[in-house]
Amino acid sequence: MVNVESEYMGGQRAKLWTYLILAFLLVVAVLAINFWFVNPEQAKTGVDAIAGLPAWAFPLIIVVVGVGIYWFGLKIEADWPEALGAFLIAGAVAGAELMIGWTTFQIGGVFLIPYLIPIIVFIILMGYSMMTSK
Repeated sequence: MVNVESEYMGGQRAKLWTYLILAFLLVVAVLAINFWFVNPEQAKTGVDAIAGLPAWAFPLIIVVVGVGIYWFGLKIEADWPEALGAFLIAGAVAGAELMIGWTTFQIGGVFLIPYLIPIIVFIILMGYSMMTSK
């Protein structure tokens, strides 16, 4: 019999819920990014209109929330908060890249670098959580 305590991301049901939540968040992120590219001016004015905050505040708020959820996930037995927190942090990094300018991160003309940065952030955070949960 497998000890669920030693499995990363819990049992089958926990994994399923984790992947469903991450899939939902990924769909929301893709829709938001698509809206940003299709209507960049409307997206900027919409962000400025929400709560009167500057546009750069939203990725910062998402990072703070993501770090809080990730830290909370490291302290408890369930591992899905770590995955959710890592996903939020990586999403905020992607959002910051969009606000700064996607092409700014294309170092040496390599168009894949802006795509790889959030993925690498996510992988590093998930790797750290896997190491600390053993």
